[in-house]
Amino acid sequence: MSHSLEPFPWRFCPVCGGPLTPRDDGEKPRPHCEACRRFYYHNPLPAVCCFISQENGLLLARRAVEPCRGEWSLPGGFVELGESTQEAAVREMHEETGLRIRGLRLIGASTQQSRHYGAVTVLGYVVEAWQGAPEPGSDVAEVRFFPREQRPVLPFTTHRELVALFDALAGAA
Repeated sequence: MSHSLEPFPWRFCPVCGGPLTPRDDGEKPRPHCEACRRFYYHNPLPAVCCFISQENGLLLARRAVEPCRGEWSLPGGFVELGESTQEAAVREMHEETGLRIRGLRLIGASTQQSRHYGAVTVLGYVVEAWQGAPEPGSDVAEVRFFPREQRPVLPFTTHRELVALFDALAGAA
């Protein structure tokens, strides 16, 4: 019986260039390099989003890039190599909103399949304090605070799940 490497994106070992073939790692068949004697895994990409709220609502950003260009989402983005998730949150908030943030509190995580990236794990952080006035930056066309009853539907399942958690925590406070 032939095993597929789908949806694994590589066909060759990134270390030696040899072919990857399916081999059971004790759980299920996974891409394996015979020469390096190493299994390869297709793991979710880590990302962050931030919750900044005040009396007039929750800060959302209108996306200026695909996927979901023109739709509103939580400000955030992917974690880069060499940075912590907190550092990514600080960087992304500054890049997208111009705000300098501090006092991050992790409220939860959501992992969803993504047709663009395989899967994405998003960590949601509440921002305790910030400096500046929100202004659109990279990847963002507009930023605005939305009262709960006027929030647009968010295009990403991870963001919707984290907003529900944020609202539940805010209601419990």
